[in-house]
Amino acid sequence: MKSALQLALEKTDDLVDEETKLSRHQVEEIDQVRKEFEAKWAEQEIVLKGRIEKMRADTDPQTFAEHQRQFADEMNQVREKIYAERDQRLQKIRQQAS
Repeated sequence: MKSALQLALEKTDDLVDEETKLSRHQVEEIDQVRKEFEAKWAEQEIVLKGRIEKMRADTDPQTFAEHQRQFADEMNQVREKIYAERDQRLQKIRQQAS
């Protein structure tokens, strides 16, 4: 049984020229890279949230509140770095000859 995504892709095949179509191997590689980087982000998110919770326990509420924005910024920077690296890898895969 085909997924909704596979059915939608089949319907749009004629809208995409041959140069931009991805091979089955490229699609599998892209899927693998996405999973790898989602796992990488999940791991980093757990570590960062653990550090935040440790700081919350070790400091007074006012000091913690003052650093709240810094924590959010750090999480955003880490996430952006991971996803930028992912996007570079995906672009390389897409540029490979079929």
